[in-house]
Amino acid sequence: MHPFIAELCVDARRNMLTASYATDALKKIAKRGAQKGIMMVNEVGLDPGIDHMLAMNLFEDIKQNNGTVESFESFCGGLPAPQFTNNPLRYKFTWFPRGVLLNALSEAKYLKEGKVVNVESGTLMQVAQQFEVLPGFNLECYPNRDSTIYKEAYGIGSAHTVLRGTLRYKGFSMAMDTLIKLGLFKSDKMDLSGYSWADLTKELLGNRSMSHQECKSKLLALFSGDKFRASTVVKLGLLDNDTIPAGIDNPMDALVEKLASSLMMPEDETDVIIMNHSVGVRLPSGKCETHRSNLVVYGEEGGWSAMSKTVGLPVGIAAEMMMNGEIKERGLVLPLTKEIYKPMLKKLELEGIVERREVESEDF
Repeated sequence: MHPFIAELCVDARRNMLTASYATDALKKIAKRGAQKGIMMVNEVGLDPGIDHMLAMNLFEDIKQNNGTVESFESFCGGLPAPQFTNNPLRYKFTWFPRGVLLNALSEAKYLKEGKVVNVESGTLMQVAQQFEVLPGFNLECYPNRDSTIYKEAYGIGSAHTVLRGTLRYKGFSMAMDTLIKLGLFKSDKMDLSGYSWADLTKELLGNRSMSHQECKSKLLALFSGDKFRASTVVKLGLLDNDTIPAGIDNPMDALVEKLASSLMMPEDETDVIIMNHSVGVRLPSGKCETHRSNLVVYGEEGGWSAMSKTVGLPVGIAAEMMMNGEIKERGLVLPLTKEIYKPMLKKLELEGIVERREVESEDF
């Protein structure tokens, strides 16, 4: 959709603004836009967007103090507020679940101590680790997309580690991996006419005719006796006798329907955005420090969600800057230059979107 709109903007000589990633297709179109004096501003939401701005601002401060960036790890997550996490995924959906499910199947690539690490499709949930930086939230993290490109994009050529990833509450990755291993992420065609959710689960376990108790035993056996994994299937309603809606013909679509009907975030619940940048820095003295930028934004009860604020506000600020002539670049524009991220961060602060900085020195 974005390339199609971008083509229309170039043909009509109209500027374009989006919070989405600048894909290779968009970059090609933006070159034509530059020739016509058009701005095509991308990646000015939360992630991507505010993450870029806070990172670049942090790098600038480090370099001004003659520090050398040796590592960069960045994580972000849009989550339900902690009091609304009582389900196996510890998660609620604010957009159609299919995107979250597909992301769980994605490949990932990052740089760790000078070596490129590749995560194969379908194994992402298996590499999740405890996130130690903000322990009060009980989070886990896993890599997202290709992080290696940011070594050049961020101008941190000295970094031996570059990792960007996703934050979730602990338990999310195991629950998602459970659904993957059960076969619910498959898109192979199946005749599910008249099937209940229990029928589908039993079919995936090899025998639709098995009893309820046999099904539970099979689940425990599949997951080597892990009761959390087995109970994830039960608590998500995948052993219910309700009939799967008509027209669904594969396990993935069935799972999307189930999650959309049971785990969408209600209007009376709130969310939270958590973002962390951790930068390993070597000072001219040889001393090492970790510089951190933490951003935590809560949604308002009966008001704006944290996600809507942290995506919508930077997009609105960028639109205002475009109209006021504050952005001079043409063609593809990203918030990676101080002429853009400095004023945007100042305006975000006025809206209550404020990072907290901390520096941790080596103890030994």
